[in-house]
Amino acid sequence: MSARSRSSLAPLLATGLLALGLLSGCSGDAADRAVDPSAERPDELAAHDGEVCPAELPEADDEHGFGTREPAESAPALETPESAWVCVYDGTDVADEGADGASYAWVRRGDAAAVPEADLADLAADLTALEPAADHRMCTADLGPRWMLVTAVAGDLTGVVVDGFGCREVRLTDEPFTTVPGEASASGTVPGVLTGPDGLLPSLEAVAG
Repeated sequence: MSARSRSSLAPLLATGLLALGLLSGCSGDAADRAVDPSAERPDELAAHDGEVCPAELPEADDEHGFGTREPAESAPALETPESAWVCVYDGTDVADEGADGASYAWVRRGDAAAVPEADLADLAADLTALEPAADHRMCTADLGPRWMLVTAVAGDLTGVVVDGFGCREVRLTDEPFTTVPGEASASGTVPGVLTGPDGLLPSLEAVAG
């Protein structure tokens, strides 16, 4: 990303509702995307020197940097994590005259918080409940932080990005440092927007404190 001047973006609260009319089919079998345990895995944890969350989420092209709004075609088939962390990202104004793409960058707040081992099973159960978002969603027009759960299996990282506002949309990234959330299509992930169970976001908030 080119050098840009940034100022903190305070959460914006709007009175209206945004109607998001999205068209997409819902087909496919999550089992078809399950990870082959015999396949060679990328050791992304080692590649990033033990870091699990980037300083900024990979930049998406849309105005607010969210990524795709299209519903996923099917549920993902994520593996049970061996370890996991939670990172919080705040929207930050990007002032760069003539710049194309997003007007916000999503910048990490503080350090990654490790998920206690005792909580891993509950979070893994929440991940099995992810499902494609509805084609037509009515979401409040506000902004706030985004939360990323990063899971690791044999060094292979997967990011689960949950919006802490609007419809609480969920997007996956199969490489949190390089793949824009919602564009993932490996490691049991799917492209598109998902929704999660009601308890997912509070669980992430509790870990991050």
